[in-house]
Amino acid sequence: MSEQAIKFKSSRDESFFKKMSLAELQKLPQHNGILNFKISETSFLILNILNDDSSAVKYFWKNSHDIESLDLWYRITKNEGCFIDVGAHTGLYSLTAIKANSKNNVISIEPYFMNLSRLITNLRLNNIYKNVTTIMGAISDFDGKSKFNITTEKSYMSKGGKISDHGLDIDVYQLDSLYSKTTDKEIKGIKIDTEGEDYKVLKGSQKIIEKYKPEIIIEVREENKILIGNFLNKYSYRFFDVLDLKKELNLQNYKIKNIINLYAKV
Repeated sequence: MSEQAIKFKSSRDESFFKKMSLAELQKLPQHNGILNFKISETSFLILNILNDDSSAVKYFWKNSHDIESLDLWYRITKNEGCFIDVGAHTGLYSLTAIKANSKNNVISIEPYFMNLSRLITNLRLNNIYKNVTTIMGAISDFDGKSKFNITTEKSYMSKGGKISDHGLDIDVYQLDSLYSKTTDKEIKGIKIDTEGEDYKVLKGSQKIIEKYKPEIIIEVREENKILIGNFLNKYSYRFFDVLDLKKELNLQNYKIKNIINLYAKV
């Protein structure tokens, strides 16, 4: 099965796959096995079972996925500290943070049990058995219980789930309350990818942000850019599109067509 995928990939020029959507890639021969996921400064192993991880699928066919953000995260996490991966999915950012500095403490938070299980498997594939705390739950601006709705078939890794009024039962935490229970190291970086819950994640992290001013990579949409910008402006953050780190952004005037990964630093 994987041999068919590898043969098909080798029979086409790399540019053939670059503009293909995930849905189009999923129709190609299925890959099954372990990938050596490479970014500019390091690499790590991730598992793909019958195309069940969208990140692995994109990397297999395109030889890249989220590279600019992961390269930036690698640079952020080179200096020893505590780093929080909110919406960790199958662990690309968590793995990058440990590869950048094996002395780091990483808190990986993921609400969907299938994703978290694969994240733990990927940690084991890379012989990482310490310094990573894995937590199954969602992060928002309250502590309690909620529902988590996923749109993918339940045996696949989900990348579109969100807090909802229906779905799987989940625990919900504020980062401010969760942090005090997991580590006392200085928090130097937070990555946030929560399908629109991102502003609420910041609200629940106010004490952390006020105390440590961590560097932040966060998904931002047109509908929440002002809320996110106004919140972080209170702490003198500056903003950059991860794809263009030389140009500081004014979020008030910046039109977001879809979603951007925003880099925020003091």
